[in-house]
This record gives sequence, C-alpha cells and structure tokens, in this order.
Amino acid sequence: MTISMMGEGTSPLRRGKSMSILFAKSNPPETLQKHTENCLDVYNSLREQMPFLTDVAQNSNFFEHLFYAVALHDFGKAATGFQKQLTNGTRWNYRHEILSAGFVAGIQLSQEAKKAIGLTILTHHKDIDTLRHTYKHYPESEIGFQVWQDKIKELEPTWEALMAIQKQVTHWCLLEKCMWTPVTSTDQLVNGYRDFLLPYQRTKRNHQLKNHPLSILHSTYGMLLRGCMIACDHLASAGKNEIQTALDNFKACLMQHIKQKAKQKGQQFHGWQPFQKVSGETTGQLMLSAPTGSGKTEAALLWSDKNQGKTLGNRVFYVLPYTASINAMYNRLTDLVSDDRIGVLHGKAAYFVYQQLVDKDYTYQEAAAEAQDQQNLTRKICRPYKVLTPFQLLKAFFGIRGFEMQMAEMSKGLFIFDEIHAYDPHTTALILTMVERLRKDYDAQFCIMTATMPQFLKGMISKVLGDPPQIEMGPEKRDTYTRHRVQLFDGNIHDAIPLIEERLSQKQRVLVVCNTVQQAQDVFQELMGVTENAKLLHSRFILKDRERIEKELEDANLLVGTQAVEVSLDIDFDCLFSEPAPIDALIQRFGRVNRKGEKDICDVHICEKGSENDKYIYSPDKIERTIKAFASVDVLHESKIQGLIDEVYSDGYNEDEQKKFDRAKQLFERHLQDIVPFIEDSKGHQEFNELFKSVEVVPECYEEDFWVKIENRQYYESRAYIAQISERQFGRLHREGQLYERKRFGKLGQWFIKVRYDDMLGLLLNEHSTNIL
Repeated sequence: MTISMMGEGTSPLRRGKSMSILFAKSNPPETLQKHTENCLDVYNSLREQMPFLTDVAQNSNFFEHLFYAVALHDFGKAATGFQKQLTNGTRWNYRHEILSAGFVAGIQLSQEAKKAIGLTILTHHKDIDTLRHTYKHYPESEIGFQVWQDKIKELEPTWEALMAIQKQVTHWCLLEKCMWTPVTSTDQLVNGYRDFLLPYQRTKRNHQLKNHPLSILHSTYGMLLRGCMIACDHLASAGKNEIQTALDNFKACLMQHIKQKAKQKGQQFHGWQPFQKVSGETTGQLMLSAPTGSGKTEAALLWSDKNQGKTLGNRVFYVLPYTASINAMYNRLTDLVSDDRIGVLHGKAAYFVYQQLVDKDYTYQEAAAEAQDQQNLTRKICRPYKVLTPFQLLKAFFGIRGFEMQMAEMSKGLFIFDEIHAYDPHTTALILTMVERLRKDYDAQFCIMTATMPQFLKGMISKVLGDPPQIEMGPEKRDTYTRHRVQLFDGNIHDAIPLIEERLSQKQRVLVVCNTVQQAQDVFQELMGVTENAKLLHSRFILKDRERIEKELEDANLLVGTQAVEVSLDIDFDCLFSEPAPIDALIQRFGRVNRKGEKDICDVHICEKGSENDKYIYSPDKIERTIKAFASVDVLHESKIQGLIDEVYSDGYNEDEQKKFDRAKQLFERHLQDIVPFIEDSKGHQEFNELFKSVEVVPECYEEDFWVKIENRQYYESRAYIAQISERQFGRLHREGQLYERKRFGKLGQWFIKVRYDDMLGLLLNEHSTNIL
C-alpha cells in the first residue's frame, strides 16, 4: 500500500501510524522501505561505476558486506519512540543505528564479516568515540544496558511492519546468493556495542598490543565500508539516487570545444601538439612541463581521459593553488562538461557559487538554497570532476567528519596538480606525503604539471610517484613561446615610478607587482592619478570589492598588485615592473605580460632592491641568486628558463626551509598512523585550521551592514564584508586594541577591525580608526 492511496485531510505520518507504515524521515515524509531502496539505488550505482573499490579494499566481498550494511542500516527507526519523534516531534533521545546493528544476527556470514557490517551500521551517523562516551551499554552493570533493553522492546509494537521490510532484503539482493534470513523476534537481536564496537582498537600507533591485534577494519577495507555507507545514506537523503559518471566521449568533446574557441578568435585548430598527444597516450603517473599558454591543461585532460576506466567511475581532481585560478578553471571546464558533473571546492567556494547564481538573476533565497544544495553534493561522491585547492584533499587526512567518504571518492582517483611549486616547504611536505599515501594505498594516479619547477623538486616528486615518465616540450618548440626581455633596474620600486609613468604615457598597459600589501598600497597611491582605470589588487580587500576589482581588470591601464596576481588571473599586460623575488615567482609574474604571445617581445623590469619586509616572505639568498642569474639575460628564451631555475636552486631548499619540510613530513607521517576509520579525530579541525595563517575580519565601518545581513539570514551576503589578515598582524593589532569580537544569536561570533578601510585601497593597517564623533 502506498501513501498516495491513503485518505486526505491528515498528514502521511499520522495516517501511517494506524496503518503500520514505518517512516524514516519526516520532512518531506519518506517511508523506511522507500528510503532504504533509495540508498540501495546509490549502492548499485557505486557498484556499477566504481567496481575497483573491491581491489582498493583488498577484499573480494567488499560490495557484499556493503549491501547488508545499507539494507539494514535504518531498521532501528522502527522503534515506537523514533516513529513518535517523526509524528509529533517528541525527542526520543536514543540512536536508531544502535538498534539497527542488532539485525546483523540475520546475516549468514562469518563472524568477521558480521563485525564489519555491524560496525558500519553502528557508525553511519556517530563515530565510535561518541557512541562509547554517550551510549555505553556494556557490561550489563552499566545503566545504559537497561536503556538499550528498553529501546529494543520499542520494536515489538511495529514488528509486523518491520518483518515485511525484512522480507524485502532478499528481493533487493542482486548478489549471487543472498545470505539473509529475517530476524523473527527481538530476542534474536545481538548487542552491537558489545560484539562490534568494543573490540575495535583506538589507534594504530599506541595500541599495538598482542592481546588486542588490529583487524582488517583498520585498513582501506574499513575506510571504504564506512565511507560508502555514509555516501549512500547522504546522497539518497539529498534526492540523488546515483553518482554521476565522467564523460564517455571526453576527447571528442574537448577537441570540439577547442575548435569552437579557435573559430571565435578567427583562428584554426591544427590538431594536438606532440606533447599533448603523448600525454593522452600515457597510462599511470605522469610529470609534464610546458610553457604557460601552450596547452598544458588540454594535455592533462587528455591524460585523465586515457586513464579513465571503462565504467567512467574514476573521479578527476584538478588541483590549483589559488582561489581565483580555481574559479576561472571551474568556469572553463563547465563549458566543457555539464555543470551538474563538476564542482568547486575552496574556502570561499559557496560564496562564489552563490554570486554566480545571483548574476543569473536568481533571488537571494533561490541562490542561497541552490548554492547550499550544489556544495552539499560537491562534498559527496556525486560529481566526477572537481576543481579545488590541495587543502580540500588534505582535509581527509586530518580525520575530520566525513573523511572516510572522501577517501572512498579519492580511491583510484585521477589527480591533476598544476603549479605544485607554488607552495611553501611545509605545505609541499604535506602534499607529497598525501600523494604517496594515495598512490600506494588507494591506487590513485597523478599528473603533475608546471611551466617552471626546480630540478630538486622534480626529483622529490619523481621519487614519490615511482619514477614516472616525464614529458617536456622540446627546446625549439619552447622557444616559439619566447615573449619577454628582462631589464634589471638598479633601485627600488619607488625609484622606478618615472619609468612606469613614461610607459603609461605611451598608452601601454602596465603591471606592477610588489611583495607586500603595504608596498602595493603605497605605490598605487603614487600612481593612481597618473592614468585612468588604475586598479589595486591584494588580499586585504573585502570579498565584494575584490570581486568588483577582478571584473574591472580587463579595461585597466594600470594594475598594482601583490603575488596574488602571479597565477590567479587570466590578464594580459604590455610590460611589468616587479620587486625582486625568487626566479620561479618572477617567471609567474612574467606570465601576466604578453600572455598570448601575440605581441612583440615585451619588457619585464626587475628592481634589484626590495624592502625591509621582503625577508619575511622570501629567502634573501634566493633573491640574490635570481638577480645574478638574470644579469646576463636579455631576451628570455623559454628553453633557457629551466637552466636559470636550476642555477638559483642548485642547493635545493636552504637550511631553514629543509628543516620546515623535514619536520612537517615527520609529524604528518606520525599523525597519519593515528587516523583510522570509524573514529573521527577530535583535534582534526583545529590542526587543519592551523594550516591557514590568516584570520577573517570585518572592517568596523561595515559592522552594521554585516549584522543586518545576519539578522535577515542572508548569510552569503554577510560574507561580502569579510577581509583577511595574517595571524601575525592579528596578534599585533589585538595587542594595540584595534580588534574586537561581537557575538549575537548565541554561538555566532565575528572579529571586527578598527582600521581605516577604503574600497580602492583595502584595509590600511597602519591607519587606526579613532571613532571620534
């Protein structure tokens, strides 16, 4: 009997009670049988599209065990207390999954298999530590044991309806042989806490006890069981009963896309370049080096298509260092694959998606709801393509809630890392440790590509990837991408102001890159009156101003910025004036000039003198070596760049950098020993957040606007007023009394900063607000 056959005038939940229909959810109402069937639809989708999970789990019975876990996971919701909670909102104050685990008694498999299935059911909402702390019901002397027995009895009034659902298990089962027999009475239910949860050890490193050996549940088998169980439940609850597949005609779509883009520019596509062809024929790990603008992205995408499995279930992760470049790549790939197949993940991704929807004339309510739904799905095993920062991948390795599902998604994943050299030694150590773990334990494949990378870093990456093929564009072809002439300037950036003004008077579009926000603000104020359409870009603007500025850059005659412009924006200028920096950073800055190579050779000016604060950002030794390397360079031939980089980095990291790398690697490897499935790391969030050396603040002048948005529940709109400062700056300003925290609506708190804010200059940290009326 279905809900649609019931009478009208009362809610389905209340009608269901008298007709012994069991419900799993109340908003909207969904029966227990329907929800279970939806979860099994997701299970079948996973099994069809990601059959390789069996190999990663190293257990040929993986999908059999997962089936029983999914089929039984919500049987405990049949308890009268839970059904009343759905009907009238009365709190039940117990966990349905504790009761559900008891139904493992009906599975005719080995005790080890039943332990795995039972633990997967037990933990599909709460982890082991939470259940041990709050719902302990063994030994029998525990008060929780009597509570458990009382809750078991709540299944008796609904047993007939539950028995009907139990009998469906054999119909749902698509396995060669169904090993399920319905449980006929509550007396047969097992104590899952005693039998499945208690034997499981807390960590790998601290509990290597002979009388408590670690089980296979501590391996990828347990990781994928819990991860896929949660994925099935969450996707079904979100109304998605299958996971998306990768494009089955990706190569043809990519070629057609490139042809259309060429036609729009009045050009013609002449076929794949040799390095692109070889990339598209390479299986397994790959390292790729080619100049900016030569088609590296297409080469990497061809590699991902070559390594995609027949079932189209391997997930593709495109990893970039900066949010602006991630947003741009997301938009670029959305034109190639449908937007429901691709997701974007970084710290401000939800706001980015929301703003895109607003730009499409969605109302606030529509955009906010859609952005939330989109990002919820992106965080699950749903979309086959994701563009993200490496931190979104690293998050799983800190044991943060949902990490098992993320590990399942990354299993046999295809990872494209672009500009991996852009990270500091500490972050590089974390990334390479993660890459090694994913390759060895989860059979992941990697394409590491860059325009520039020191040889010592190439060697480190090659070792982690097991000495993969290295594809490099030949020197003659590289030199066809030569675009710049290097001009060393004996002075600092302020001394170069007359030269900048001269270039502007010649109607050239000029890019000025400084090493610090303060320096960029000072230089911009010197130049802002010289030309129309002058823009300043750095990290200390509030979000809405940064977005506005980025949209206006296409018409800018002058852009003054920090290293935020190095790889984050698709911009093209006629000449560059830059403060001194290490060679790899400078070459990235050069890439914003004559980007498309359609102009004659363009000048890039490097100031030989920097500021006092540069030493806090870059190694003085690397800057000195860079200036020396460029001293004999006029036209910068692309084929010569690798040699110059290796000259600067001939000793690899300096002593301090190497210490940071080694310590981060050592601590992270030690930390990973304690990350096991079924247990979330209580300190994971804190340790993960410590990777980000910045603090979100709202300028005091926008405090009222911020709270108005919060009070109106326009949370995405409130994000528009947030800027970022470093932890060091936060500490200084806090000591000086220039920061204060406000809390409203209970837990919600926000830091506000009492310095002057200007929509063209950003936060001016040295100009304190006086608040004098």
